[in-house]
Amino acid sequence: MKKFISILITLSLTFCCGCNVKTNTDNKEQSNPYVSGDLIATTMKVPEHYEFESTSESGKSKVVVNADIYVPEVSKVDVLEAIPVVFTDEDAKTFIERHTDSRGWYHVLTHQPYSGEGLTKEVLEGDLLGNEKYFIWVDNNYEENVTDKFKEVVVSFWKNAKTGEIAYQPCLSYMNSSTDPQFLQLIPLNENNMANGCSITLEEAKAFANDEVSQISPDFSIKNYGQLKGKSLFSEQNSQQYYGFEFTRNINGIPVNLDNERGVGDGSEYTSGTEKISVTVNDDGVCWLKYCEPFKTGKVVQEDVELLSFDEIADIFENVSMLSIQHLELEDGLTENLMDIREIRFGYMAVKQPGSIGGYRYIPVWDFYGIHWPVYENSQYYPDNYKIPEFTINAIDGTVIDRDMGY
Repeated sequence: MKKFISILITLSLTFCCGCNVKTNTDNKEQSNPYVSGDLIATTMKVPEHYEFESTSESGKSKVVVNADIYVPEVSKVDVLEAIPVVFTDEDAKTFIERHTDSRGWYHVLTHQPYSGEGLTKEVLEGDLLGNEKYFIWVDNNYEENVTDKFKEVVVSFWKNAKTGEIAYQPCLSYMNSSTDPQFLQLIPLNENNMANGCSITLEEAKAFANDEVSQISPDFSIKNYGQLKGKSLFSEQNSQQYYGFEFTRNINGIPVNLDNERGVGDGSEYTSGTEKISVTVNDDGVCWLKYCEPFKTGKVVQEDVELLSFDEIADIFENVSMLSIQHLELEDGLTENLMDIREIRFGYMAVKQPGSIGGYRYIPVWDFYGIHWPVYENSQYYPDNYKIPEFTINAIDGTVIDRDMGY
């Protein structure tokens, strides 16, 4: 219903233009053949900063924007095929061999030495959809009591045996630590711009992370970072903090905007459109990595598309954002319903094509990053992660995109 209402209002809007220019130089190290004229920040008349505030009649719902705006330094934008892929035997073998040390690797389920085998296929009994699971799981814990320098690699995906479509998200994960430094929630670095308990600087940690990810693909760059706490795998004690980094792909100088994993909302178990590499780093280097939902870029579907001005985008946001949260006022016990936007970014999203599990397009979008957290009576938890896209607009036609649905 939210998406239906949003589209109706979007189609009825009258647009206008204006404002100044600001560009995002986060990816200036990337070679960019798409700069050959006026930058899109200029043609779209993008301001450096945008503020807006709206309150519902009841006073319970409120939309607040106080956000800097980031636009890549490119002069044209294409629409491209976004093709979901799986990890191959060669992908798994290359990654495992790159991280081999004197201890070697052993298959976790059989305890047999690893010697370059590919992924194992397992037909899931009782699965009415006919899914097949492909996986390899190795570690260096052949004695089952190694508590120092523990290492593990898991590569897996599911496919539908009848259609060949991906049925569950492909993931590659790597651990090189006796603690569990996986991502829960990034928090800001300390006052010295470092992770607590680490002696390496942020730049040194970035170098570790960039070196690791560049060997997977040179097309990724850091989009978010901070610190997080790990927990020991072998005891209840907490460990030091870690640096945490999130990477997404760049396409012709345009970043794929960062998002959390989401379901496609069509009844399948495959979440997509959220390709991301997450990395944690300590003084010894990369100690954990997870790469889920890999994509590859296909052919250009539309070249040099015409983009709406930022004033047109802002007009859509101002007319629709309140409707996207105000429906919660119908629920009992709601005391506060705030959408707080702190950052606005232009970038790509792998948008699902309706009616197809495997069909996606890299579409330019505007993402409004912040937080939406309805507060109910006796609520005690208030999240502080403002790196979630709470509102997304198609930069070409102004359609409001529901990221939970994928389109």
